Amino acid sequence: MHYARPLLRPLFLLSLLPFSFAQAAEKPELIGGGINPLSVTRIHDRVSYMVSLNFNNGKTAQQWRSVDCKQGKSELLYKDLLDDEGLTKVRFYGDSYMRYAPAQDDKLMTAEDIRKICQLPVKEPLWERLSATSATGITDLVDVNSIHRVGDILTVRMGYDFADIIWEPPYDAPLELKIEHYFYNCKTHQGDAVAAMNFDGQGRVTDSLITADIVRRKSSFKIDAQKAQHFEQLCQLPAGKTFTAEGRFVPAVNKSASTLMGPSMPDLSNNNPQWLSKYPLSAAVDRQAQALIKSWAIPRFKQVRYTEVSALGKIKVQLDAQSDGYIRKLEDYGIWTVQRLTLANLLQLKFAMSISSGAMLLNTLQTDLHFPLVQGQKYQAKLENIDADKKVTSSAMRCEVTGEGDAQRIAPEFSGKYLLVECHESNEGQPDNRSKLAWLQDLNIFVPVAQQLGDKPERLVTLENVSVTR
Repeated sequence: MHYARPLLRPLFLLSLLPFSFAQAAEKPELIGGGINPLSVTRIHDRVSYMVSLNFNNGKTAQQWRSVDCKQGKSELLYKDLLDDEGLTKVRFYGDSYMRYAPAQDDKLMTAEDIRKICQLPVKEPLWERLSATSATGITDLVDVNSIHRVGDILTVRMGYDFADIIWEPPYDAPLELKIEHYFYNCKTHQGDAVAAMNFDGQGRVTDSLITADIVRRKSSFKIDAQKAQHFEQLCQLPAGKTFTAEGRFVPAVNKSASTLMGPSMPDLSNNNPQWLSKYPLSAAVDRQAQALIKSWAIPRFKQVRYTEVSALGKIKVQLDAQSDGYIRKLEDYGIWTVQRLTLANLLQLKFAMSISSGAMLLNTLQTDLHFPLVQGQKYQAKLENIDADKKVTSSAMRCEVTGEGDAQRIAPEFSGKYLLVECHESNEGQPDNRSKLAWLQDLNIFVPVAQQLGDKPERLVTLENVSVTR
């Protein structure tokens, strides 16, 4: 996963991207599809499966679903949007872009639809242990109920039980059981995986490879000597005889979370500070930033919330003042979130994204900015940021304080006066942009008033759902 390049202001480029599959595809009409039989699995009372979807605009998708046959409840697991070669290019877990989120209720499935899914002719796995549990807690298994041979072709599902719950990249999807479905030619002694699925403890598929995706990843499923030996044993299994090896295996329930393989991407919910706190600023940058805010730019609030509304969409924003005077900012774009540590909600000191590991830090800062701001003041800033891969990107801004007004004109929840600040910003690898900001003197923060990206027209920004906690 690549890091988004940092901006001094909110990620305008991100707000240009689709917020949902329906918006991205302009609500195309479904013209065909069906259940992929290789995807259907039954674990206890739950059946999971994948539906191929074909649309009238030529696009295709794969929707993974799950039905609890005991409760008569259907759920949507995730959707893969495919490119022209049938490979997954985008995944959504509900509205979550490229990151695991829990299953969503499927309100379109009727009771009759659920009944038909539950009657699909697929058996629950009967696991036979192929080896002792490894030092890392993995047990190799074969599903006895999946062993079938038609002519020279053997079909079988292999399983891998994990003693702890782990979170597997790239989506941070929880994993307790992995199932791989193989076709093997008993005559030529050649075979391939045709489906691979990860499951949580309730039997839901959390990640998968199937159709073109697993063909592309063929090298990841090479049949080694040990697996070939197992397949040859199954090829020789007499008709009507049950395969046995090291004994039956029943996966444990209520497994503990792994302490070694937890999520690789941050939990930024509720503006959680834990992720960014793992990445300290250099002492030089910290001293420089602290000198800028003390004592004229210390935030005068505990928390400020608002929804930033423009022609580009809506962004929910939460600003939390830290004891060191910095402001921790959470931007909710609907399909992902962004967290920044900022100076006065203007200069970005740290950056993290909910769909990316690591963080980006301010590496160097050159500026003549000083507080308190006064009308007619001009200032500039040049910044270099460094990401987890040690890649350095630069940005710059030129600003002028051009006016003033009543802060209640921006939002009734604000008080006192504001100074209008007009800025021109350039960011390496991105179009230049201009912005108008209001410096709220009673709170000591900047909030947006207008924005202009590249050669696009200027767009006004309004703030809704404003709340201030002092």
